[in-house]
Amino acid sequence: MKLKNKFWIIIFLILTTLSLPAHAIPTKLTNLRILQINNHSRLVLSFNRSFKYHCFTLKKPNRLIIDLSDTKIACPLNHIKFTNEIKNLRTGIQPNKQLRLVFSLQQIMYPKPYILKPYGRFKYRLAIDLVNNKNTPLPKKRVSQTTKLVKKKKLRNAIIVIDPGHGGKDPGATGQFGTHEKNIVLAISKDLYCLLKKQPGIDVKLTRTGNYFVPLRGRLRLARSGWDDVFIAIHADAYKYHTSRGASVFALSQHGATSEAARWLAQKENYSELMGGINLEDKSYLLRSVLLDLSQTATIRQSLVLGNYIIRSLGKATMLHTGHVEQAPFVVLKSPDIPSLLIETGFISNRREELLLRNPNYQQKIAHALMQGIMNYLHKHPPPGTILTVLYKHG
Repeated sequence: MKLKNKFWIIIFLILTTLSLPAHAIPTKLTNLRILQINNHSRLVLSFNRSFKYHCFTLKKPNRLIIDLSDTKIACPLNHIKFTNEIKNLRTGIQPNKQLRLVFSLQQIMYPKPYILKPYGRFKYRLAIDLVNNKNTPLPKKRVSQTTKLVKKKKLRNAIIVIDPGHGGKDPGATGQFGTHEKNIVLAISKDLYCLLKKQPGIDVKLTRTGNYFVPLRGRLRLARSGWDDVFIAIHADAYKYHTSRGASVFALSQHGATSEAARWLAQKENYSELMGGINLEDKSYLLRSVLLDLSQTATIRQSLVLGNYIIRSLGKATMLHTGHVEQAPFVVLKSPDIPSLLIETGFISNRREELLLRNPNYQQKIAHALMQGIMNYLHKHPPPGTILTVLYKHG
């Protein structure tokens, strides 16, 4: 499609959107987090626009109820980490079409809700603190000089999403000694998670934490659920030549692969995800294709920059299959505004490399190299609006 035609399509879509009345834009729950803040729990619900809510508690059993008017769920809820006070979550639609969230509580708790005003990339949010006594004031936290500056500038932590490939019914590649890729990459991902969690100004998310299958659409949705800054997919694939060895780093390519191996791996990974139950049908394909084409070029360029930092770090820890960042059309890398990479930690089809990948010490070594590469990148390219811009003095 010619650029001129794309331009007029975008203008038409913008004008059409602007002409819609405000009530025609549905309210969507775009993110839900549960945090442990000192001696109480905090729920933070994010929305795409202004919202109406009502919250209250019930006893026998103890529950927190949140009713949301004319709201649809637009985020995954199966990856929520619960706290000591909150056991689980159920959702339902009331007769008046309200969305109801029901949180099971360990004991009687009292909600203290407040609305957070939009700022920067954050839109509309509802925060609810759960305390043991309705008259108990929330504890004041000590703040360092850096924390005061961060609060003044309204900065946030940089968010890194780690995506262990495959899982559950999809074992991924299997080595000659019977090693499943899904287990190797989960172990390395957990090591990387722990290392990154120790870094100041960093929040980390895993797309899966155990041996279960997460569909491709779910992985991408999780990566885009909270203004994430880096997406790293971890794999350990097989190749038709069993002599192939070494780690590789891949960024997205919109126009084919840069090598035969890249083409082979991309076809295999994408096919594996499709066989896992992915539905690629999308009624808004035209709109998605236009926006992707216009926005992904800069993101791919930034992904290549990130990949070069990781290649240099990996090269100090293990053998590289190629000494540069390759590109291939991996579907899992297609978030249009998040620098994304797929890391092949080695070829599980190579007997010697399979034994290395099974070794916990080697897994830790790979994870440390990945952490070092990511942090070197963030040191030089801190995402705007994050605490890292203060820590690394980039203003």
